[in-house]
Amino acid sequence: MEQTLIPATAWWVNVLLGIIGLNLLVWPFLSRWVESHLEIFLLIIGAAAVTVSGGWSVDFIYQTLQYPVNVAFIVLVVSLIFNNYSRYIFRILFAFFKELEPRYSFAILIFLLGMTSSLVSVTVAALVLAEVLKVVNLEKEATLRITVFACYAIGLGAVLSPLAEPMGLVINSALAGPPHYADFFFLLRNFFWWITPAIVLLAVAAGYTARNAGSTVQMQIQEDKETYASMMRRTWHIYLFVAALNLISTGLRPLAQSTITHLSGKILFFANAVSVIIDNATLAAIEIVPTISHRNLIYMVIGLAAFGSMLVQGNLPNIVAAEKLGIKSREWARIAVPTGLVLMLGYFIVLAILL
Repeated sequence: MEQTLIPATAWWVNVLLGIIGLNLLVWPFLSRWVESHLEIFLLIIGAAAVTVSGGWSVDFIYQTLQYPVNVAFIVLVVSLIFNNYSRYIFRILFAFFKELEPRYSFAILIFLLGMTSSLVSVTVAALVLAEVLKVVNLEKEATLRITVFACYAIGLGAVLSPLAEPMGLVINSALAGPPHYADFFFLLRNFFWWITPAIVLLAVAAGYTARNAGSTVQMQIQEDKETYASMMRRTWHIYLFVAALNLISTGLRPLAQSTITHLSGKILFFANAVSVIIDNATLAAIEIVPTISHRNLIYMVIGLAAFGSMLVQGNLPNIVAAEKLGIKSREWARIAVPTGLVLMLGYFIVLAILL
């Protein structure tokens, strides 16, 4: 839904939004209170950004309240299913992990989650990941690394169809006409061979991590019952997170419009690092035009997918998994930032050679 915003050419708007964006990046690492109450902090930052950009309206408030409902509902339903039927689900998982060594089990699991996230939704994929890791007895560092690798894989895999997250739908809708004539399989045809190798590498990295952890910690599947109050609390936190992301994306949109539009593919690839604080779908809506070249489209989409998981607030799977597993912002960034930089550099070299 388009909002009436102060023109992006107003320099003081961009300056203030830049300050807000900087605070968004810095404070989760400087303040333990912010780290422990990230959703409240994001709501405050988002509200400030919308205020500066002039985006408040009755319709927008309604949209912000309604936008997280579907995600929160999925989180609650999947949590209830796992909680009430865990004995059956984890018997299957136990057999799976018992038959294969941990390195193979986790590599296959992360590969499947990455490749199917575009069909089952990134929220469900992240919840399945978190539920498995919560009952598999791995040390904390191994759990953290596997979670980060998996969320990168899930975020990349979500690019392959317009079903999993809004970015795919935005791309398909924008390119439905000439010259691209994007249909349901447009993303799969154009990005399968770019995305799949990265998911394989991330799955291998997760398997390698599990192998090392397995040498010191015996893996054991156990049932893990939650209280309904705990599930409702987590669902409420997810609701606040997603509402805050909507505020942030809308509020920072003028800054994105005035700084990253009309850039070449290679520059756009690096400029999309702002996807760590601005929703991918918002950036895609700003950057995608029907006349975009195939080359620039590849750079743009890969950039958005590769950068998104560097911070907890950068992507929905991160938020869901981190909330479920109790992972803090600094813990996440310690693993995710180097992983994202390696992924980004690798992609850029390959794209520069092959495109």
